[in-house]
Amino acid sequence: IISSDSGTIATWFARQIPIRRGQMCSLSGTLATMANGLPYTIAAQVAHPDRQCIAFVGDGGFSMLMGEFATAVKYKLPIKVVVIKNNSLGMIKWEQMVFLGNPEFACDLHPIDFAAFARACSAIGLTVDDPKDCGDVLDKALATPEPVLIEAVVDPFEPPMPPKIKPKQALKFAEALARGEPNRMKIATTIMEDKVRELV
Repeated sequence: IISSDSGTIATWFARQIPIRRGQMCSLSGTLATMANGLPYTIAAQVAHPDRQCIAFVGDGGFSMLMGEFATAVKYKLPIKVVVIKNNSLGMIKWEQMVFLGNPEFACDLHPIDFAAFARACSAIGLTVDDPKDCGDVLDKALATPEPVLIEAVVDPFEPPMPPKIKPKQALKFAEALARGEPNRMKIATTIMEDKVRELV
């Protein structure tokens, strides 16, 4: 059973995690509620103690309710929490640029060591910052019969591009870059690298 938050994490969840027939998943959807992934996962684990329950959440949402991880530890719920860490309120950042044409403003988060936080709660905390290591780290987490948190460090400049970009979105994005987006070169480089990978 997989649960996720709203924000850019919902984009990655929808694109990267195939849901099989009969598999349960939950997502806030158009309610756009932040921080729901962890409580959804705790509730799912209580309701279905015989199934593996996983939260796939962003660092912005998780930091709002991270104390609930201690609840999972207290009740020995074997949940697995994958925190996608980009130190940013990603959806807000990209909405400011793509829908409003403004440079990002007040979207950076204070970096938190989520793996250390998990260990402070008496759980297992793991960190992965290289995509090549993801499989091994996930295998280790899933083989552990207790709460585990995986801090997955990702590129904060990776845009959650829609399947088809509308001309107005491209124009607003260009406006944001031209108006002084502080990370415009890093964002542009990431987008170009993504396009090259798609072609190769």
